[in-house]
This record gives sequence, structure tokens and C-alpha cells, in this order.
Amino acid sequence: MYTTYAMTLATKKWTEGTRTQLVERVENWRQQQFPADKLPGNIRIRTRHSPDDEVYRLAVETTDVASSFKKTTILTVAPNNGRLAFDIRVHNEPGRDSIVPRKRAELPPRAVIELACAIANMIEVYDAERRVAPSVRTLATSLDGEALAADVLSAPTRRLPIIVESTIGKSPESTLTSTLAIDLVGIAHVVHVTSTDAIAGFNQFFGSVILDRNYVSILWPKPEHPSTIATSQPSREQIVDPILAAAALQPPLAVQPQPRAVNQSRPTSQQTADTSTATQLAMLRHEIEEHRLHIEQLDEELERTENDRDEFSELLEEEQIRVEELTTEISLLRGRLSAVILQAVDLEAELERAKPERVLRRVLDAVNRARTECVNLEFARSAFETADKLQGPNPRDVLHDLKALDSAVAAWRSDTFPSAGLTSYLRDTSGLDFVARIGEDTINRHGSWYTITHNGESLHIGAHLRAGKNRTLNRIYLHVDSNRKRIVVGKIVAHGPDSTS
Repeated sequence: MYTTYAMTLATKKWTEGTRTQLVERVENWRQQQFPADKLPGNIRIRTRHSPDDEVYRLAVETTDVASSFKKTTILTVAPNNGRLAFDIRVHNEPGRDSIVPRKRAELPPRAVIELACAIANMIEVYDAERRVAPSVRTLATSLDGEALAADVLSAPTRRLPIIVESTIGKSPESTLTSTLAIDLVGIAHVVHVTSTDAIAGFNQFFGSVILDRNYVSILWPKPEHPSTIATSQPSREQIVDPILAAAALQPPLAVQPQPRAVNQSRPTSQQTADTSTATQLAMLRHEIEEHRLHIEQLDEELERTENDRDEFSELLEEEQIRVEELTTEISLLRGRLSAVILQAVDLEAELERAKPERVLRRVLDAVNRARTECVNLEFARSAFETADKLQGPNPRDVLHDLKALDSAVAAWRSDTFPSAGLTSYLRDTSGLDFVARIGEDTINRHGSWYTITHNGESLHIGAHLRAGKNRTLNRIYLHVDSNRKRIVVGKIVAHGPDSTS
């Protein structure tokens, strides 16, 4: 058994006459809705009502003949902690040990809601000094907005959420929440904001931007934070469902057990105490009966508590499954993101080929441009990876050095100078600061860093071009193959693992 709807109206101002009036109102409603001569066969009516019982309870049990699924609506009028409470509960109970999905919290039939509205108008029920009634509260000024923010921040006794909708520029027929003041009576307050001043007054007093003229917000009681439905046209279910689900978790109304015997009046001081065995036996039997009834009530409370625990366990299991699904989805999205990044790199290179005049923004742009324009150079994948991370150098300076290096390789291949003169040609003719090799100590300490893989080959990249200083410092590390007269661009970084290199 699980609860799909719960609502309680409790008033401090009441007398025995008030209780009798409410009982008569519910009884008249029962006779109108469920006349004895027209009662269907699948509906069972049970009442707890007697002159010597201060608790009135009406249970309407509807059974599906095919599945024996039961829906029970329970209406109670009873004193509770010094107040007079009117309580409505709707319970669902699967039948014949069936395994069925748990239905979400839902509103009861319209006749039950109309009865709740009538009761709310009959008795004075307050929630943190605000009247609980089937009506909409309107905020038109900045002070009205500040008053609402004060209800949220400094009203610890508030127990009902507040639904806030901006009606600026809307007609009464186009509002989303006008009818909810009736449907959710006793479960939530409904507030309409009619001016931007009221929104600004609320947000300023609250200390953060909560209300927005385009969205519907739910101001939950503490310690829950307000929530906003981030769509300009939310559905009715998006607003109502979380509030009904929260209301269904309310603890059951505790009532006194039903009396089974007329209470005997206490003997006066003038009466002689009856100490006969028969009298003592009758008193013991009466006490046993009272304990038995109390035990039955505790058993019912225990059963409801166990059912609630099972529901929470099911919800926890569903959330765990949801977390696993989200984790899997995140992994898939990360894989897709990596593929998109690689595709973006290829598209960027294609854009470079299609529009070489495009403005260079990053060092990686310069390397992509050089790959298309420097036909005498080869570029390893590590050149693009390191260039993507390098910030500071002017991309045009990097592109200029690569083009100068490309021209030198072209002259080298045309036998303009021998391989032994490569260093002097790069320095004197091309104007490049070329270092032919690195020290043996550096190779021994950082050999793996100076090794790259290109087209399946493991290449050494000790030779490099130096340029820039301070923030614009950069090094273009190269593999120079004198036999084949080729140069492979391996890495483009600020400096090598040895800061002096």
C-alpha cells in the first residue's frame, strides 16, 4: 500500500460545535456522492461515527474486479495536538500479489477537491500567518514582493510550498496556475506577480535572483531551496507533480482508538468503593480491551511505516539505476567529444587550405597553414599537439620561420649547398637561429622527450630553431635527415625539458 495524495487542514480556533458542523458537512457529502440505493458493487463504504467518539472517519474503497486493485480514499475529522484536523488520504494497494508499477502522486476526484475547498472556507486555517484558502494571492508593489521574501526567509513555521507565476502581460485565461489554488488547496499557496517592481522587491530582499517574469518558481519551506521551472511554457505536470509527491510523504494523522465501551463515571467521594471481585474483573477486562485496541493501532502504524520504508527503498534503487545510466551516457558523450575534437582539427586544417588569408589567432593556426604551404617539410602529429598548447608567441613569427626553413630545404634539395653547409645556410642566408644538436647530458636525462614517432619511425629531434624571448619564447624541434635531405617538424614548445635548451 502506498499513498498518492495527502492533505491536512488543522485549525486552532474550534469548539465541539465546530467539530459537529464539520462531521455533518462530510456526512451530507457522503450521502450525496454515495447514496445507499445507487452504490456500485465494487465500492465499499466504511464509517467510524458515534456520539461518544470524537473521531469521525469515512473510508471509500474502490476495487477493480479484474485485478482486485484497491484505491481507498479516507476522510478524517478529529482533534490532533490541540487542533481540529480535517485530513484526506488516498492509498493504492495492488491485489492478488500482483507486481505492478508504482503510480505517481495524483489529484483525487473533483468531488473530493470541492469538499476540501468547502472545509477550508468553513474553518480558519493558517500557514505561517497566511490564510489557507482556495484563492490566489496577488503581488503588485515592491513591498508586496518584500513581504513574500520575508515569508520565505523568516517564517520557520511555514509548511506549505508557494507557487509563484508572473502574470505581467497575461490575461486571466492564459495564466498557468489560476486553477491550482483550488486543486492544491491545503497543499500549496498560489501567488501571482503583476509588476516588475514586486519581482525586484522580492529578489532584492531575498539576496539573489529567484523570481523571473518568464518562469514559474516554487518556494519550498526550509531547509529546501527555491526551484525554478526553466521553461517559459511549463506543463501542468511539471508544476503539480513535485508538490503532490512531497505532500504524499506527510506522516499519517494520529487519532485516538475507537472506544468499544461506554466510559463509566468516576465515583464521587460520597460513594463507597466497590471492591467486589466482579467489579475488579470488569475493570481488568476494560483495561485489557483498551490495551488491545492500542496495540492494533500501533500495528497499523508499523505497517504504514514499513510500507513507506519499502517505497523509499524502491526510489533509492531507481535513483541508483539512473546514476549508472547517466555514468554510461557521460562515457559515450566523452568519446563523441574526442571524435568531434579530432574532426574539428581536420576541419580547421581544411579551412586553412580553403582560406589561407584567414587571420592567424594561435600557434596551431600557423602550423596548420605551414602544413599546406611548406611542401618541403614534414610535420609529425606531436607538432600539432604541442602547438595547440603553446601560448604567447606570435603565430605569424612561427609561420615565417617555418616558411624560411621550407625555402632552405628546397635549396638544399636542389644542391645549392652541400649537407655540411646546412647550418651556415640557415643562419646566414635564411636568418634563422638554428642549433644543430643538444648536449649529451640533456640526451641522457631526457632522451624520451627528444624522441617522436612519425609514419611508424622513431626519430630524434635534437636540432631546433630558437626565437623570441620571455613570454614569446619558442623552440621548433626538428629531425634532420642528411642522407634523404628531409626535415621533420617534431615539437613546437616554449623550451625543452632543460630550460636552457
